[in-house]
Amino acid sequence: MPWVRDAAVGRQDVRALGRTVFGIAVGLTAFGLVMIYSWTAVKFADRRPTFSPDAILRKQVIWAFIALTVGLVVSRVPLAWMRRHVVALMGVLLLLLAATLVPGIGVVRNNSRRWLELGPFTMQASEFVKIGVILYLADRLARREEDPLEERTPWPALLAPVGLAVGMILAEPDLGTSLFVAALAVVLLGLAGIRFGKLLPLAFVAIPCIIAFAAANFHHVGERLAFFTKGVENDEQQWRGLVALGSGGVLGTGLGAGTQKLGRVAEMQNDFIFTLIGEELGFVGCASVIVAFMALVVYGKRIAERAHAAAGLFPFFLACGATFAVGFQALVNMAVATGSAPNKGVSLPFISVGGSSLVTAFVAVGLLMNVARTVAAEEAGDPWG
Repeated sequence: MPWVRDAAVGRQDVRALGRTVFGIAVGLTAFGLVMIYSWTAVKFADRRPTFSPDAILRKQVIWAFIALTVGLVVSRVPLAWMRRHVVALMGVLLLLLAATLVPGIGVVRNNSRRWLELGPFTMQASEFVKIGVILYLADRLARREEDPLEERTPWPALLAPVGLAVGMILAEPDLGTSLFVAALAVVLLGLAGIRFGKLLPLAFVAIPCIIAFAAANFHHVGERLAFFTKGVENDEQQWRGLVALGSGGVLGTGLGAGTQKLGRVAEMQNDFIFTLIGEELGFVGCASVIVAFMALVVYGKRIAERAHAAAGLFPFFLACGATFAVGFQALVNMAVATGSAPNKGVSLPFISVGGSSLVTAFVAVGLLMNVARTVAAEEAGDPWG
């Protein structure tokens, strides 16, 4: 029967897309561990008793296994079950954000209260909120199309949990993540075909409040915005990062042979790890990383297209949100590292140091694999996937 054969081929193809995305994520993570190992040479220049690059590497390896496991689990959880528990999940994440703001519970680093301690590890609740917002808006926006009664829900009520999350992240304070979550919401609303004129009254209230809050609480914002008038030289971290990138040339100085990591570029293991790649592996290394992220976005887009055609709006919005979250974060990080955008403090997915960011990225990959599996089941007429 030709239609059975066609369905089987389609099922195999779309699952292959999900496996390819997972393979890219694993490859980037393994590459990130190699670069973090190279960065640990900073211990020869920075001998603070409380600073242990080797311990940071060991924790990142543990987080990599945790993230890998979480991503695989997420890829097998039925989407229908996720959808039933979206509101509860968003509520838990908002409670975690609120707990982060409580003195004595939230951990303060660099004048920002963003972390919760879990034994020897720390967790950044705002990272997981990105996934919560994707799931919540995917469900709510799909329901507006599926159920005419849902269209009666006012936009302020529908977006209230997202707005509350953005407000609490701002209060940590973390301007970069709050703007990222807001951008994620705007993209999903745009994909749903929302006429933004309906949101203008809400925007007229929210935007001035955000600007006023940022001006009062983020004193470094003015310094970073000077990027547009004084150039990258105004930011020592970015300038040193560009020096590292330029030092690499085409093929780089060689793995482990970089010198800018020896205390010259702050947070090189995190926000500026792309500059370490540029110094040690050169243009070829940077281009390879860019191509890997581009491939991930392309495959994510294809999964979303197949979901829209075969599985409905909820899987479609999930795939779009997950793809955008990983791709846009990578784009912002590389733009900052290359001096193309002001410093935002955004990590490079899969590669930078940071357990919460790594787990969040693999949850996004797990969602893409899950959507691919669901699409394959729908195309084959198999309700069990």
